[in-house]
Amino acid sequence: MSIKSKSLIITVAIVAMLGGYWLSSMIQNNNDLNTQSSKERELAEARANYSPIQGNLLSPARKIIVPSLIKDNGNTFTIDDLTGKWHFLFFGYTHCPDVCPITMGVLAQAKKIATVNNYMFPDVVFVSVDPERDKVEMLTEYVQYFDKDFIGVTGDEKLIKAFTLQMSVVYLKVQEEGSSTNSYLVDHSAALLLLNPEGKLVAYFNPPHNAQTILKDFQTMVNLGN
Repeated sequence: MSIKSKSLIITVAIVAMLGGYWLSSMIQNNNDLNTQSSKERELAEARANYSPIQGNLLSPARKIIVPSLIKDNGNTFTIDDLTGKWHFLFFGYTHCPDVCPITMGVLAQAKKIATVNNYMFPDVVFVSVDPERDKVEMLTEYVQYFDKDFIGVTGDEKLIKAFTLQMSVVYLKVQEEGSSTNSYLVDHSAALLLLNPEGKLVAYFNPPHNAQTILKDFQTMVNLGN
């Protein structure tokens, strides 16, 4: 066999080896991509099953006991005020510089969108965690600034504390250095609490809040039948 023929055979063999390696690599890469895509799909499904909303679902729904608090119209606030319809509860205070007015504004915006589109929307209850300063008259003006149908609730500090403990809502008074006794901030949970028509706590909608997400997540909860 001539040197030229041997060289040709060797060249063909090398090309065949390279081609086989390339084909094997392509198949392996495709398999890796398919595996990765499959894992991503499984992860997305797991996330959706774990919490299909921007927040946390409660299963089973949590039964609550409402202490004798006061609505902004002066009437007693009871569990009857939280049954028969869906409700959002938000715990805050009227002197709050940012989180409370932003959240209440987003809720008002979400309700307007729902109303225009004939969507169902929960009643909104704002519960003060600063009963020392948030008197009934102040609450009325505050909540109705955002929407005339929003409800404000206040009451005895110990009863407010008992109510928040049931809801796993935390808050803490923070005295500003060098300020007067009546000048302080209150750190508090920023979640929206969703109660079903039975008056049971079914979900926490976590911040950051926006109107479209609130509407989507609420509809998800309605569809889940909680």
